[in-house]
Amino acid sequence: MGLGRGLNTSQVVVSALERFGARAAFGMPGMWSLPLYDALLESGIRHILVRHEQNAAYAADGYARASGGFGLCIATAGPGAVNAAAGTAAPYKDHSPVMVVTGHVPRDEIGRGWVEDIDLQAIFRPVTKSSVLIGDPAAAHDLVAEAYRTAMEGCPGPVHIALPGDVQRMPSSEKGYLPTISRCEPDPADISSVLDEISRSRAPLILVGRGAALSGCGEGILALSSAIGAPVVSSYMGRGAVPEDAPQALGPVGRRGIEVANRALDRCDLLISLGCRLTNMTIVGQKPRCPVIQVDIEPRNFSPIATSRVRSDVGAFVDALLPRVKYLSRQFWSPGEAAPADTDGVAKGYAKAIAGFRDAIFAVDIGQHTVWAMQAIRVTHPRGIIFSGNLSAMGFSIPAAMGAKVALPNKRVIAVVGDGGFQMAAPELSTMRENGIAVAVCVFNNGTLGLIRQLQESVYGRTIGVDYASPPDYVRLAEAHGVGAIRARSPQDVVDAIAGADGPLVIEIPVPRGEGIPLSRSRLSEK
Repeated sequence: MGLGRGLNTSQVVVSALERFGARAAFGMPGMWSLPLYDALLESGIRHILVRHEQNAAYAADGYARASGGFGLCIATAGPGAVNAAAGTAAPYKDHSPVMVVTGHVPRDEIGRGWVEDIDLQAIFRPVTKSSVLIGDPAAAHDLVAEAYRTAMEGCPGPVHIALPGDVQRMPSSEKGYLPTISRCEPDPADISSVLDEISRSRAPLILVGRGAALSGCGEGILALSSAIGAPVVSSYMGRGAVPEDAPQALGPVGRRGIEVANRALDRCDLLISLGCRLTNMTIVGQKPRCPVIQVDIEPRNFSPIATSRVRSDVGAFVDALLPRVKYLSRQFWSPGEAAPADTDGVAKGYAKAIAGFRDAIFAVDIGQHTVWAMQAIRVTHPRGIIFSGNLSAMGFSIPAAMGAKVALPNKRVIAVVGDGGFQMAAPELSTMRENGIAVAVCVFNNGTLGLIRQLQESVYGRTIGVDYASPPDYVRLAEAHGVGAIRARSPQDVVDAIAGADGPLVIEIPVPRGEGIPLSRSRLSEK
């Protein structure tokens, strides 16, 4: 596209997105996105046709989480945009930068309630950092640039851009500038205060959350840990911020954490929280009996239990603090030995086999298999695990894995999903086959919505609406999409299938219906 000459608004929008870093777009065209899609043909952005716009948003989310950049999804007006909005809730809850571009009805039809007219900004505002309608073709580049800056700067998250059908075809002009993404630096006084707290501490503990993972400052966190003698624990969303095979890494804390990590949280005399919101899932409802330093880029994330609050990018905070603490070189304190891993159960054996591929990116869905997989996996590299932690969206893992594989085609990507989530996302197997997206999909099949069934049994002593009376044959279903599939009879079957796969693959893992997970008493009391 020639800079600034002879371009329509769609071409300007697509060219700007490409200049800002878009390499792939997940979407489905419709009547009110035709000029936008025509502009894609002239760009270097690869378009991947999904089977449902909700999955386009999930795939763009997976792309963003794996790549460290932003993901892009495109939908038409009306139902296409509404479907994409449903999928956008997952990256919104997990602070993932996704740019959602949708068509809209022509400007003179907006607000009249005609076919496909619906208030898109009202729908997208609750699940995005911003939603903007490009009504003036001359403002197209500026508005896309501002949306990109909003998505990437500070606490990242999704944004929405609506393009009315008439505006898409109107003349516009491109501007060559790139938005500047600023980094939030800590107040030097806050660094001095933190240093004073550390000097008084004898058993400090570092807790890393999603913000630490997004900052990509794992080496700095490990250096800080070594300097002050603080072991490192993580929230579920912070896993991968530091390699979990590092000597000072104790693992995840919280309701689904491991014993040694939770013991450290209970026994520390100073908690340094880096990019973690300190929610009930992480702190387990108990207030730490020590000072709590909370470092976060977003003021809304500060917790009432924090005794000191530092607004800063986690990486900037670590960079500022490290030179002040290097001289300490303390020995690590120990909360005690870790308990031996519990490997009993059919499902746990299969989860351990999957987790053996330590170089892989794991996209994990929601259900009992979440616990089996997350307890087995050790995340040894940044962005090594993708999980809808704060929305808990069933069906998320398959399209998210698809997006991760498109972002990093040379990485092994494994989706771990239950039979319920698999049925929600199975049509995307055709997307994988058509586009050569080699994801291994491991389906834990117990013929039921296992976690909800277990909760119903525990609370009410009976079940409703959780069992599949006549589910499809998942191997044959995969084959109908042109995807290879096996039904595993042993964990070694899983290992051999994943190791030998050169394209998309489905592995069905039969699990006894009665094989459950430990239930949290505190969560049951809320039901």
